[in-house]
Amino acid sequence: MRIGTVDLPNRFVLAPLAGISCTAFRMLCKENGAGLIYTQMIDAGLISSKTAEEVNKFLNIQDMERPVSVQLIGSEKNILVKAVEAVEPFADIIDLNVGCIEIDYLQKGCGAALLKDLSKLETNLRAMVDTTEKPVSAKIRIGWDNQHINGVAVAQLVENAGASALCIHGRTADQGYAGKVNWTIMKQIKEKVKIPVIANGDVTSYNEGVSLLQKTGCDLVMIGRQAQHCPWVFHEKQVDIKQQILRFIQLYEQYEVRQSPVEVADHVFWMLRDLKTSEDTKKVHLIQTIPRIIRYVNRL
Repeated sequence: MRIGTVDLPNRFVLAPLAGISCTAFRMLCKENGAGLIYTQMIDAGLISSKTAEEVNKFLNIQDMERPVSVQLIGSEKNILVKAVEAVEPFADIIDLNVGCIEIDYLQKGCGAALLKDLSKLETNLRAMVDTTEKPVSAKIRIGWDNQHINGVAVAQLVENAGASALCIHGRTADQGYAGKVNWTIMKQIKEKVKIPVIANGDVTSYNEGVSLLQKTGCDLVMIGRQAQHCPWVFHEKQVDIKQQILRFIQLYEQYEVRQSPVEVADHVFWMLRDLKTSEDTKKVHLIQTIPRIIRYVNRL
């Protein structure tokens, strides 16, 4: 499988998870079989104002994660172009977010708001494609609401603008993350474009991912919220959850700049969801140092 010039080792993709996809988490997902890693969504205005050294430190992408797609969100062409120039040295693929439903971004005309302004979407994407030699992609939803399902038209626009791939979240912006994913629209989109299509939405296991690929005919499948709790969702093998958590902390201590016990505790709590224990795992949030969090996990 290939996106533009970038070879992918398999068909499973880690979604851009805001507030979750730190470097250690991305690395753990990679170790567990994610073929393509997305960074969390990055504000184009924020990243475009940084120096190359600051961008490198901010992204903190390690070689073992690659290939990595850096996702940008923005609505102004000139700012997006500057952001592409800023991340290009560090990204393998550059993605435009056309699916975010956070109200602050919608009010700025970003994310899913671009589903209602297709001329602007096309202008922005063409400008991004023209700015870089790296493959450019877009992550969209199937439409704004049930009365305006335009996923096929948007997908064709994305392809015509020169994008090398497309990711489709099978819900409308109005749905948010509720209701069922519309895999029929994903299938229709795949049939109408020639570029690789990534299917996204409600995949909670490796086998469900394989099933979604079969139902839609899509080329790749993206997993988001389930990976937050189970970074090992990218394969079928049984895992030792405690060992996975300890490995995350090891990666965090080695590669993260922040060294935040609060951030570590959040990830530990999320990954403890499926561990059978009588312990109240919320207590991990009360622990104030990383070494004490390690001792807590070892005692479970």
